[in-house]
Amino acid sequence: MVKYLVMFDVFLYVCKTGMANIIRTLREMDYLHLLLVCLIVGVFLAMLIRFFRYAFEKRVRIVWALMAMMCAGVALFMCVIASAAGTLVFEPDSKPEDVVRVFLDSYIQGNIEEAKTYLAPGIVLPETAEGEDELKDRFHEALLNSYSYEITGETDMQDTHAVVPVSFTYLDMQALIPDISEELTPLLEYGVENRGRNEVFDEEKNYRHEFLDEIYTMSVDTGLMKAEEHYVTEEYQIELDYLDGEWKTYPGAGLMNAFRGGVRAGEDFANNAKSEVLAGLAYIPKIYTIAEDATVAPAPIREAYGQTDDPAVISALFDEYSELVGDEKRVWSGEGDFKGGDFRYYADETILFVSWKEIYENHYCAFAEVFVADGSQFRRKLAEDTYGSAIQKSASQLANEANAVIAMNGDYYKFRTEGVTVYNRELYRFKPYKLELCHVDSNGDLKFTYAGELEDEDMARKYVSDNDVLFTLAFGPVLVADGVKRETGGTYLLGQVNENYSRSAIGQLGEHHYLMMNLNYGYNTGGATISETANIMYDKGCRQAYALDGGQTAEMVIDNKVYNAIDYGNERMVSDIIYFATALPEDGER
Repeated sequence: MVKYLVMFDVFLYVCKTGMANIIRTLREMDYLHLLLVCLIVGVFLAMLIRFFRYAFEKRVRIVWALMAMMCAGVALFMCVIASAAGTLVFEPDSKPEDVVRVFLDSYIQGNIEEAKTYLAPGIVLPETAEGEDELKDRFHEALLNSYSYEITGETDMQDTHAVVPVSFTYLDMQALIPDISEELTPLLEYGVENRGRNEVFDEEKNYRHEFLDEIYTMSVDTGLMKAEEHYVTEEYQIELDYLDGEWKTYPGAGLMNAFRGGVRAGEDFANNAKSEVLAGLAYIPKIYTIAEDATVAPAPIREAYGQTDDPAVISALFDEYSELVGDEKRVWSGEGDFKGGDFRYYADETILFVSWKEIYENHYCAFAEVFVADGSQFRRKLAEDTYGSAIQKSASQLANEANAVIAMNGDYYKFRTEGVTVYNRELYRFKPYKLELCHVDSNGDLKFTYAGELEDEDMARKYVSDNDVLFTLAFGPVLVADGVKRETGGTYLLGQVNENYSRSAIGQLGEHHYLMMNLNYGYNTGGATISETANIMYDKGCRQAYALDGGQTAEMVIDNKVYNAIDYGNERMVSDIIYFATALPEDGER
């Protein structure tokens, strides 16, 4: 009996909640849905009059006619309500605020793997590997010790989406640097006064590295004693969606930044803090990275862009930024059948690119040679930052949204159903067919797999994990692999490889050294076959090269403007781009 009473209570709850939501939906309904409701009511009334007439004439049985008519009317009405309101009654087994508590408790206690199980797909938590560096571990421990939180209000739940308000306390890591600097000076003076000169200085009268390391470590230990003075408490809204029977969290950019102690390049903080504190005493280059979960890169420095018609200006840039270029053999030579005299460039301490247009092997090509300091600066952008989004945008729009320094088209994954899509380490689509795939790992290196190599989704996920893959491009074919030009004739699923079309390709020449190429019609030249495209990328010195979507999609964007001669003179709406970004942080940290 109790069982049936409980079932009856549930039934009443569903009816009550559903009816309340139907009334709310009717009040908030747009004109189109209201018109449909009015149309259903009108048809219902017309049929009701007709049925009563037939019943009066004894041509139909009124009870059955009314029941059929009411069922049809209710069904149509509910279809309209469903399309306008979505879920009417939703009662999950768990509460979103409880999931937030378990997620935050797991992260605060250092149980990163457990915390990951409560994340929505595609979200990457900041984490630091312990044991790599003693000072890095100390900073990380101080940050972990600072974490605390409190749920500050009622959960706002709309259908299968919830928002939980949380206040979160963390250590402002950047605020530690003045304290460490303040401690360094007296410790340095004491060390100089009380130690032998040879123990402090080398033959060139510079501080010995081991002496500075010791003094700096002491300064850090003393500075960390004041860590609680720099605790910060901020309010955040943690969003959740009910997916596959569980609440999954979206921590949001603000809370993710708090997890990193308020610094973008959290993993490199220890190195960069040392660089700032010891500036002038010893040269320690800063390391800048972009967080994997960042959908927007740091904004480019406007003054770092340039344009010239003098090849000597471009050549001089390589000397000026020799630390980025290193010993890499350059593509740019300063000589060629240049067209338009339109040389573009961008240069800061984390990225250098130079671009030019030339006739090469009777093809009109736009090239961009790119050097970056860190692999995180080679990125991919999906429309709306969401896999499968129905919205498509021009490459210049996507580049602007991402803060790209320079960008080019990707594989236009949304245009076709075949291919493999990996984005933010997550496998979203596995329909490889006979495609050759280009995987980009966290170091920015291009890696290839070939048709049939990844047999199923489990093997693909293992490949992504084993090779540290951040995203995968599915167009192709591979043009150059490990310095060897590939045979690209014959048949291939995409790109009409043996016909003359505008082409697009990305190549890697060395570590953090890339070549972007678009080949278009112009100056009495036509398109190219894939084999001709492979020849160009190989001749330019690429050790790895891969074909991207061509035709009207083939596009290069510099400073949010089209650089190459795109087909038909108009940008095509696309689903994705690849791009390079500066890693210099904003907010006065540059």
